[in-house]
Amino acid sequence: MKIPLPPPHGRADGDCDCLPRPADPDPNPEPDSDPGPPLTTFVLRYQDAWFGVEKRVAFEATDVAAALAMMAREPVGAWAELLHDGAVVCRRGHEPGGAPDYWVVD
Repeated sequence: MKIPLPPPHGRADGDCDCLPRPADPDPNPEPDSDPGPPLTTFVLRYQDAWFGVEKRVAFEATDVAAALAMMAREPVGAWAELLHDGAVVCRRGHEPGGAPDYWVVD
């Protein structure tokens, strides 16, 4: 029968120096000096293509172009409006016959 021996050099269990350890994080990290452009809240109001009911989605974007890019994957049905502070910014238009949709700025 073997009797376990204490670790050599007086180290306690779990105090192994053989594994790399992450560097200590900076105790006083610098705040982000450039928070980026301010975000604007937009509301997309549209007819859902799948269920045919009106939906409203509020989200933030840096500008109108970014807002249009963000909502490109929404299942927009026959109509849609992009609003900012309750005012219509642009409306979705479409041509019959399968032509690509487009946005008209108000």
